[in-house]
Amino acid sequence: MRGAMAWLPMETAVLRPALLALTLTVCAVLAPIACSGGASHEASSDAGPSAVGRDAGGDAPASQRGPDGATPDSQALGPDGSEDDAATDAHAASTDGGYPAGWLYTSGGKIYLSDGTSGTPWMGRGVNMDDVFLCGYDDTLWMTTPDETVETIVSGVMSAWKPTFVRMSLDMDSYPTVVSWLAEPAQYKTPMTAVINAIGANPGVHVLVTLRSDASMIGHDEAADPEGSGLPSDSTTTPSATSFPTGTDATYVALVDTFANASFVMFGLTNEPGGNTLSDATLAAAMTHAVGVIRAEEDHLGVPHHIVSVQGNSWTSDISFYATTPIAYDNVVYEVHGYPPPTSSYTYPTIPVILGEYGSLASGASAAFYADLEAKQIPNLAWDLDPYSNCAPDLVNVDQSATGLTPSAWGTIVQSYLLAHP
Repeated sequence: MRGAMAWLPMETAVLRPALLALTLTVCAVLAPIACSGGASHEASSDAGPSAVGRDAGGDAPASQRGPDGATPDSQALGPDGSEDDAATDAHAASTDGGYPAGWLYTSGGKIYLSDGTSGTPWMGRGVNMDDVFLCGYDDTLWMTTPDETVETIVSGVMSAWKPTFVRMSLDMDSYPTVVSWLAEPAQYKTPMTAVINAIGANPGVHVLVTLRSDASMIGHDEAADPEGSGLPSDSTTTPSATSFPTGTDATYVALVDTFANASFVMFGLTNEPGGNTLSDATLAAAMTHAVGVIRAEEDHLGVPHHIVSVQGNSWTSDISFYATTPIAYDNVVYEVHGYPPPTSSYTYPTIPVILGEYGSLASGASAAFYADLEAKQIPNLAWDLDPYSNCAPDLVNVDQSATGLTPSAWGTIVQSYLLAHP
């Protein structure tokens, strides 16, 4: 059962306010010497449009620590500057990164799964799935119980495909009916929360909850793909100070509030921000701010830091600028899309990478591709599993049946891979 402060012992949850008050009193007397370093961080080519449907040493800041104050190890490097697998394996055997059992965390260029005592490298494999809009089939939310339809699809996928990783895109500003996580919960938030929890109820399965589109986003590539290329805004860049006074921040806060104690949830900031029209610096600044908003809310609630996936440039096929200057927060991973993705696009030993979308593998190329992902331990998500609408490349036949889920030729390749690594 996941409840408030579920990762904390009950005594800690009860005493926390008193301990905080005592700490503040001590700080007032001894500052700045005793309390320095305790402040939280200030939240200061693939397919692109053709993919249809879419050191200084010292203590780390609070925003870069685990929930017990521990700092995940810095990147373990070999003598040539590349990632030292032996060193990172030693890390896995010796620490859980300060996270409770079942939570994911990053260290150097890898993602780890905590068992409460130690951590082991985590390698998620799975598929992209669609929300209650069903990739446009339910574009006005005319279906009576679309959440039940999606949950039926989920059940079939879990049984017949055995994924351990699912990306669920929230298409809140993609179709004629525009919705919000903040308003009219019965229309979208409530059914989608049920769907995401249904996925996470499967043991060992993690869900990347991606804010694909939201009315508060900016910077869309209006010529190539205005639907799936939004960039999160803030109070200074919001498209409407009246409708969205804090930009997209409020939506991220609301998502954290909904899934605060869900160890299986990872947050994806957006889809393919700006398409191919924004600078690396613009993307990095917006991503850094959005991660800071999420971290601030997690710290406010007193819950562990979830993995947050940030997106790159050129339809998020290019994350090279993050390898040079990573986002300055803990538990950040870097998301690549590719149809198919060239090896160089996801090979960055010093930062943790996931393939948020991939497809269109050339005939006979899948074995080498999957072997490379396994060797480099790159979590991956194939596009796209939806039997109700053509969101090519489709993993199943589009037959408007939630129970059939007949694999396409592309789906057979992905299904075989997943079943080989349950």
